[in-house]
Amino acid sequence: MEEKLYKNKEWMHEHYVIQEESTPVMAKIAGCSNKTIWRWLRRFEIPNAREFQPYRNEAWLREHYIDLQESTYAMAQQADCNYETIRYWIHKFDIPVRTRSEGIFLATRNYLTISQELLDLLEGELLGDGYVGMRSLRSARYTHTSKYREYVEWLSREFSDLGLEQVGKINRYDGVSKGKSYMMYCYASRDYPELVPIREKWYPEGSRKKIVPKDLKLNSLICRQWYIGDGGFHNLAAGRPDIVFSTNDFDKASIDYLLKELRGKGFKVTHQPSHNKIGMSVKSVKDFLEYIGPCPIDCYQYKWDYQDNRKRAKNRFIG
Repeated sequence: MEEKLYKNKEWMHEHYVIQEESTPVMAKIAGCSNKTIWRWLRRFEIPNAREFQPYRNEAWLREHYIDLQESTYAMAQQADCNYETIRYWIHKFDIPVRTRSEGIFLATRNYLTISQELLDLLEGELLGDGYVGMRSLRSARYTHTSKYREYVEWLSREFSDLGLEQVGKINRYDGVSKGKSYMMYCYASRDYPELVPIREKWYPEGSRKKIVPKDLKLNSLICRQWYIGDGGFHNLAAGRPDIVFSTNDFDKASIDYLLKELRGKGFKVTHQPSHNKIGMSVKSVKDFLEYIGPCPIDCYQYKWDYQDNRKRAKNRFIG
């Protein structure tokens, strides 16, 4: 029976001391685990074997625990030891220990790169029915409700393609409001630390009431998602419909900012204080629809059907 390479002291000494190979490389060559290599290095008392264990190196511990903010579990996997061994050497070198909540967060956190496209998509939805909430001080999640399951499924796919992952399933909720029954579908993303700054910008000082951030710059994608969420034709029977945006939940400063942004793009808009809404002139409707591009989802195509909507009931807002 052929002897295992790691049981050959000369082979171990040659690769570890002379050739200065790492234990993972030696383990791959020998067809065994990294832990097995360490065990036989100690058994053969090969010089410096114990000193090369990474958890005995203060610089390594500080780099991975403090700088890279890795969990003790992740560090233990890299060092091929128990996480308690990592904790022991962290204490031995007087490295500041995290709190329990910090440790849980780092062990379970999700990572998200917020591209400009993802940010535009999020902020377009936040102008409408989107919501960013925090269940802890360190991370936030995006949630969205719609009467159309097709839309939240589409939104989930768009977000997923941009790195924002869904958590759980899309849930259906049934209820009654003002004597009328309704049905809603709800999407929720995973919790991400990178969503916290967006939450703080749109909901200052922990408020649940949204404001429009003063650094928001409207573009076609943001306007398209805003229109899907809270825009629609108005005065359809008049022959030339205008557009109304439901901005009921925004304060006057937020509405004034949106008016300024829309006017800066050449659209004729006014504030309708009686309903706290933004109205777009019939002269700008076609230009606006051309600016935001085609409807991305069938369930909201009616908001783009300019000619067909002329025949609908007068003064009815399709929201």
